[in-house]
Amino acid sequence: MSPDALRAALAELVAKGDFQVPPYPAVALRLQRIVARPNYSLAEVSDTIAADPALAARILSVVNSALYRASEDITSLPRAVNRLGARLVSALAVAAGIGSGATQAGALFDVKYRAWRRSVTCALACQKLSRLRSLDENAAFLAGLIHGFGRSVAVAAIEHLLVTQRAAAPLQILQWLAVAEEQREALALAVGERWQLPAEIMDGLRPGVTTPMAALVAEAERISEALESSWRPEASSPAEARALDELIQGLPAALDALAAVPPPAPSRASTVVASPDKALAGERRRCAVPLADCRKKGAVELTGTSLAQTGLEASSSAPLQEGSIVRLAAGTAAERIETWFNVLLSAPNGSAWRVEVELFSPPREIREAWQALFESAAPL
Repeated sequence: MSPDALRAALAELVAKGDFQVPPYPAVALRLQRIVARPNYSLAEVSDTIAADPALAARILSVVNSALYRASEDITSLPRAVNRLGARLVSALAVAAGIGSGATQAGALFDVKYRAWRRSVTCALACQKLSRLRSLDENAAFLAGLIHGFGRSVAVAAIEHLLVTQRAAAPLQILQWLAVAEEQREALALAVGERWQLPAEIMDGLRPGVTTPMAALVAEAERISEALESSWRPEASSPAEARALDELIQGLPAALDALAAVPPPAPSRASTVVASPDKALAGERRRCAVPLADCRKKGAVELTGTSLAQTGLEASSSAPLQEGSIVRLAAGTAAERIETWFNVLLSAPNGSAWRVEVELFSPPREIREAWQALFESAAPL
């Protein structure tokens, strides 16, 4: 199946309504009904979350992430609910619930993971900016989430087509996402309508609507697109610049807390997702500095092979999830650069994995330190 034939088949499927809209997450629905009552208690909210251990773990991870962290770690659900607020917890339960389905194993897992990350980033950007626009931050979070979730539904529909029809030629992740993007608006609306979301949220999903919520979602989509490509988006005001700085600093940990844990990486490359030969642009120089994976869980052993002006290539003892954000350190203890990187490429290479990572929206001091490291390196 050619890309054009795939696009036509997907468009026909969407026009006929022959796609699957996942049900509203059950725990989130129970929480929604609780917080809709005028006399609910935080204990009811905590008990409902506690009944789902996976959700409880995510809520505790979120409340202790950089975006929401208090002066000390919070280890109990009642304190977490009190800190976040019952309505935000309900919105986060939606994100966690649909994330589990959106990132199930399959031929397009890496594509689904990227689509899911983009929707969560859009949701968090909406939440951050809503406070500056006098909009309800929980409604804004859900509007941004469902706006991006239409892309996840599209990728799931494409994956179904790959099973039921003649296999498509391999495409790179961004090419698969471009196919899904053509149906994102229609599918986001379908999700909102099926779930009977409030008009305030639906206003953020309808194309051509000029409401404050629609403008917020459009701006959050611009920001999430930039962050997906490791760019640092420009702000329209000093207040927005501060909000964006907070978002960028807290995004990696928030994504890690909210996104479903990816299944183990396959032992071989996908037959339908093509890997580029190189993901980093520009000149390469010899990487002669030690590298370290700073993650507390799932850390891998890295040996640098080359430096680029915006990132590095390395040999890894295990795969890194493409589209994830990892914290790495380069250099010795005396001259150490520790920062976040976008994983652009993770491909099998003999008994190891070849990975390419790019600096994630680095502040000026990190950009300057990395440039100095690159300039001091020897040519390949």
